[in-house]
Amino acid sequence: MQEGKNYIVAFDLGSSHIVGAAGHREDDGKFVVDAIEMEKSAGCIKRGRVINVSDTAHKVGLLKRRLENRISPSKISQVYVGVGGQSIRSVEFPLSRTISPDIPITENLLAEMETEARHNTVNNNLAVFDAIAGECRVDDRISTSPCGEYGSEIRISYRLIVGNEQHKRNLEKVFEQAKIEVAGYITTANATAAAVLSGEERQGCALLDCGAETTTLALFKDGYLVYLVTIPLGGNNITRDIGDLHITEAEAETLKCAFAPEKENELSLPDEWVRQGYIINIKPEDLKNVITSRLEEIVGNVNHQLDESRYKNFMGNGITLIGGTAQLKGLKECLFRETKLDVCRGTLIGASLGKAQNINGIACAAVIGLLLSGKEVCAAPENPIAAEAPAAETPEVSDKKEPTPSQSAKPKEEPRSKGRLGRLFDIAKDFVDGEE
Repeated sequence: MQEGKNYIVAFDLGSSHIVGAAGHREDDGKFVVDAIEMEKSAGCIKRGRVINVSDTAHKVGLLKRRLENRISPSKISQVYVGVGGQSIRSVEFPLSRTISPDIPITENLLAEMETEARHNTVNNNLAVFDAIAGECRVDDRISTSPCGEYGSEIRISYRLIVGNEQHKRNLEKVFEQAKIEVAGYITTANATAAAVLSGEERQGCALLDCGAETTTLALFKDGYLVYLVTIPLGGNNITRDIGDLHITEAEAETLKCAFAPEKENELSLPDEWVRQGYIINIKPEDLKNVITSRLEEIVGNVNHQLDESRYKNFMGNGITLIGGTAQLKGLKECLFRETKLDVCRGTLIGASLGKAQNINGIACAAVIGLLLSGKEVCAAPENPIAAEAPAAETPEVSDKKEPTPSQSAKPKEEPRSKGRLGRLFDIAKDFVDGEE
């Protein structure tokens, strides 16, 4: 039982798992993650987009109840929701206002400008999920804290996070059916940066989230998100390619995890297979060709987007890798060869895991970043949303949404128990295909 704490609660809906988390900020400003719960999302989320609203809502409801058990007696009144998946990208939107030189810039003015950016109409049936403020200039001088300053013009470079309109509607319907109020929708890639990138790194760094079905590239310059794109390729593509060598999906996933490109003429097998004398009829060179070919395709797309962004030459701090597929051997080396940028795997720096220490923090970096970005209290013993959580320097979040209550999803039957090979597959998949 955890008493007297004001919790932030967030959900990240990925292609391999739906993850819910709760955490709080200590009096000294440090953020502690108190609970992380997850459910597999196969069949209800594809490439980061909800394809089965009822099943997704059911799993979100299960996670909410588990989180409440972990933070009892607090009850969850609202949650933050991450935005990501196929079709999600950034669009530059500069916005300026002529102001009186005798009146200081106020928070109300900045809020009005952000609202205008959020309600901007985007072509091609795209919906605006979020508006992230970038560089601000007052009378052509850069300002990091414009409130209280005087001038005749203020100009802010926003990055609108846009995506398929149906994607947004389905996301909203999930929480309507689960009867959970949404405090705000947050761009997952921008939030994740708060959990894994230092302020210095964000002066010029690429954050590459390699997930199960998608690969998300986010570029940061001068501390701001300047470019975001989602590539519809991920670790599951590699698994399916290996499966084409006439083996089961479980075997393909396990071989992907054990892959060691430095072993030229030897097939890398997991220790359990070796102990059991498990035999698989695949040539080492065939496996290597299949994996490296798909890796090169994914990395080639990443490099193309770096070139298209026109920010590649500003990425002096290189590429930081996160996500389950980021653990795949050979990926770092392939990225370096193709992009000529330094590559490292990310580490969790923005929060401590507290009682959630049995969780791989970097694998849950996305949902932890969402927690860090939340501002309103989502769960508390009394008056859950009466107070505000202690402020932190985190990415901007979207306006609060008011879901319309609807029929709850029907409970699903518990899955049948799995055999030895199925359990082995689950272990391997949890290790490699992390959240997007």
